[in-house]
Amino acid sequence: MEKISETDSVNHTTSVSAETGENIPSRDLTEVSLSPEKISKDLQRDAQIQTTGELPFIQDFHNNDNKILSLLNQHTGSYFSFKGLMRKLNLHQQSLTRALNRLEEIGLIQRSVNGYKLNKREQKCAISVPDKRKRSEYKQLLQTYIPTGIQTEEIVRALNGRWFSRIRWIGLMESEIGYMLQWINEDNTFQINVRIIWDHIIIETNAVSDEDKIEAMVGSCKIFEQITKLLQTRLQDHHAKALNSLRFVA
Repeated sequence: MEKISETDSVNHTTSVSAETGENIPSRDLTEVSLSPEKISKDLQRDAQIQTTGELPFIQDFHNNDNKILSLLNQHTGSYFSFKGLMRKLNLHQQSLTRALNRLEEIGLIQRSVNGYKLNKREQKCAISVPDKRKRSEYKQLLQTYIPTGIQTEEIVRALNGRWFSRIRWIGLMESEIGYMLQWINEDNTFQINVRIIWDHIIIETNAVSDEDKIEAMVGSCKIFEQITKLLQTRLQDHHAKALNSLRFVA
């Protein structure tokens, strides 16, 4: 019987040929364990490290892209700001940037001054991932009506993109009957929505804990204060025009 050297015993294993019965040295175990898929992933990782100087996030392409598409697909017509997507999806800034660039390049999403939203032409092709988190019921905090002469678009412009202390802007949703503006607190524990439906404004929240409910109420009052400032400005303009008209008549 042929002797196997110490080197061969360390780096190789032997197998018996079915035809000749001879011991045939096998390939190195380490080499055998590397599948083409594994080698490909390693090469991609090395290429990214050389290009960006950082390790890629795990499953960055699939998971992050799907999260964005799922959120936008659930709120058709919604605009989400970059910061709003970061807070809503809890994604790292660099991961979100890469995902948004990919989705925009292939035409699944579109970007405007209002933020990011799903491309209407691609809505049917969007990949939807169910949100397993239990959505708390939204409860109304404030409600008022929009005075005659005030356009809903004016209110939307006054609130769009604004932050109120710890209440951070998420995005804007437009529908046939009105708008919904969304904010979230810094701790991501509750959300505030302002629904503008026809001639009514409804402010609601999904806060659960007593502390969050208080913070939501304070935040909603600050939002309402901004709406009130707009109404005061319009009222002052109306009085100024009326006064000028009286002077012209006199």
